[in-house]
Amino acid sequence: MKEFIQEKYKNIKDSIYSSDYSNIYPDFINFALGDPDLRTHEMIIKEAYDSQMKGYTHYADPQGYLGLREEIAKAYLEDYGVKCDPKEILITMSGTEALYIILEAIINPGDEVIVPSPYFSVYPDQIEMTGGVPVIYETKFENDFDLEPREIEKLITAKTKALIINTPNNPTGAVYSDKTLKEIYEMAKKYKLLVICDDIYTIYSYESKFKPMISYDEEFKNVISITSMSKDFVMTGWRLGAILANEELIKTMTYIHENIVYSVPTICQYAGALGIANRKTICPPLYKEYKERMYLAYERLKKLKHVEVLKPQGTFYIFPKISVPGMTTKEVLKEILEKAHVNLIDGEAFGPAGKGFIRIAVTVNKDKINEAFDRIERLDIFKK
Repeated sequence: MKEFIQEKYKNIKDSIYSSDYSNIYPDFINFALGDPDLRTHEMIIKEAYDSQMKGYTHYADPQGYLGLREEIAKAYLEDYGVKCDPKEILITMSGTEALYIILEAIINPGDEVIVPSPYFSVYPDQIEMTGGVPVIYETKFENDFDLEPREIEKLITAKTKALIINTPNNPTGAVYSDKTLKEIYEMAKKYKLLVICDDIYTIYSYESKFKPMISYDEEFKNVISITSMSKDFVMTGWRLGAILANEELIKTMTYIHENIVYSVPTICQYAGALGIANRKTICPPLYKEYKERMYLAYERLKKLKHVEVLKPQGTFYIFPKISVPGMTTKEVLKEILEKAHVNLIDGEAFGPAGKGFIRIAVTVNKDKINEAFDRIERLDIFKK
C-alpha cells in the first residue's frame, strides 16, 4: 500500500512516546511520558456529566463555546492584564491542533520558521507538513538553555515568517526571562514576523510568575498565543486548547479548524469553562505537587556520577546532561532500562541541541521517583 502514501510521509519515524515495557518488567517505571498522573479535578468531571444530562450533546460553534471563550478572556485579563475579546479566541482540539492550524493559516511554500532546540518534537514536523522550512537555533546548557536574541536575529532571512517560543520549555524546563521575551517581541516587530507562543505549562514556573509574550502586543499584530488545559489542569485526554490571535487570523484559522474537526466536543468545552473559572482552587495543588517532584528528582540527579543538571525552573521535565565514558546516550538508556527497569527519552529526539541529554518527566509519584533513582544509583556506571 506504500504506493498510495504521499511522498513526504513515506519515511516517518516511530513515535518517541509509544514504548511501554510494563509487560516485560512488572516493576517498570516510566519517566518518558509527559502525561500527568494525577486525575482531572472532580468538579470538572462532574460538569461534563451534568452538561450531558442537560442536553449539551450536540455540535458546538466551530469557533468554540462562547462561555469558554469568555472565561479564557476573563482569565487573561485577571492574571496577565491582557485585554482579549472572545472574537479573538478559537477553541481547538488541544495545543497540538492549534499549532497545526496556525501554521496552515500562515505558511506559504518555502516560508521559514525559526525553532529553538531542544524543542517539542512536533514543531519541525508540522512546519514541514504545512509546506514550511524549519530553521533550527540551538540553545546551550551553559546558558541555562536560554534564548540569545542576537543569535536568533542572525537566522532571519527574507523568507522568515515566524518564530516558535515555548516557555516554560519542554523538554529543558527553561523559563525565559521577561527581558529576553521583550527583546524577541521587539525583533518580531522590526522584521514583521509572527511569534507563535506555545504557552502550555503556564502554572509550572517555579522561580518567577509566568507572563505571556502576548501581554506586550495589545493589538495582537505580531504574537499568537496557544493555551491548553492538558497540563495546567491535568486534562490531557480531554483534548482542549485555544488560540489567542488577531481577529482576522482567527477567522482564517476557524475556517481550517471547521474543515478538520468542525467543533471541539461540547461537553469538554463546558467542563473546561468551569475549570478555568475555578483555576485558583484547582491549579495551586498541582503546582505544589510537581514542584516538589522536580526538586526531589533534581537532588537525586546531583548525586549521580557522569551527570550534570540545572536547577528546575519550570514544567515537569528535567533535562540532565549524561556523559558516561565509552558509551553513547542510547547505550546508557538501554542499560538503565534493562537493569533498572526505568524508561527515559534520549534528548536527541528533541533536536540537535539535545544530543548527550535525557528527558525525565516526573509524572509518577514521589515514592516511584525515589525507587527509580535507588535502582539507577546501584548501576556501576553512576556510582561515585
